[in-house]
Amino acid sequence: MTISQICICLAIAVYLIAMLGVGVWFSKRNNSVDDFYLGGRKLGPFVTAMSAEASDMSSWLLMGLPGVAYLTGLAEASWTAIGLAVGTYLNWLIVARRIRRYSPPDRRHHSAPVLLQALGG
Repeated sequence: MTISQICICLAIAVYLIAMLGVGVWFSKRNNSVDDFYLGGRKLGPFVTAMSAEASDMSSWLLMGLPGVAYLTGLAEASWTAIGLAVGTYLNWLIVARRIRRYSPPDRRHHSAPVLLQALGG
């Protein structure tokens, strides 16, 4: 192995060890499933919106946006990215607060249809 390959392997090993350390450190702070999934209900609307958008757009940004850029050119992909950013902001502005309001700790809205009905009305 060359010195550059050793450095790359060492960097990957340090990264993996650091990620395991972060996981172990923060796993001790979780006292319940709500702490794990909802951050102990301490996350604000911005973080809630960004989490929803990351879950929604991860595959689109990894596969769809490069495909749009290849098919139509970089300008069209730029407008698509701008639209996604505006959508993220609108999600934060409109949806995130309502999700937090209509998902109380007593799990009143434990199913998707009940939550969507509450968000719509």
